[in-house]
Amino acid sequence: MSKKDRKIVLICQCLLNPYCRVHILGQNFPLSLELATFLMSRNVGIIQYLCPETTALGLMRNPQGRQQYDSVFFRDHCKELLKTPLLMVREFLKNKYRLCCFIGLENSPTCGIHWGKHKVNRYGTESSNPMDQPGKDDPVLMGIMAEILSDELAKDNIHVPFLEFPALSEPASEKRAVFWEDLETSLAKPSVEG
Repeated sequence: MSKKDRKIVLICQCLLNPYCRVHILGQNFPLSLELATFLMSRNVGIIQYLCPETTALGLMRNPQGRQQYDSVFFRDHCKELLKTPLLMVREFLKNKYRLCCFIGLENSPTCGIHWGKHKVNRYGTESSNPMDQPGKDDPVLMGIMAEILSDELAKDNIHVPFLEFPALSEPASEKRAVFWEDLETSLAKPSVEG
């Protein structure tokens, strides 16, 4: 690896620490191993931020929708958690590393990139279950933490792809294949030096 080609990625914590996921959804260690192996085999450094759901509500929390996390209190909590990882990103960039992308988690109300329309539970609030057949005009938002991260990076004029690991898809699915292609593309050295 040449000194000119030092790469880092920023990822949500549950992609390397599956125990942070909501307890009833289960942990996916094979997914974590696959992602870590992919990145490490390409000499890519990994910066994680702490899981905002775990640090706010603990390990035994119930699944919730984006709507329940979208409060001034939770947004402030997310901003606090991002302070140190963003300082690390800035330090790496200052020392000529390249931030290649952010990797979030599919269907995460905090770290997902494509949070679409979700079913409503019996209390009239958004559930963590996506609609089976979302409408073409349904809004697609980022998870709360991903949205805040995007805003914070933009303040420093840092623009990178936001990728979403399709954890709900089978390993051999087309969705997973597209993710790996997109990740490989984001890691490819730019043709023009910045």
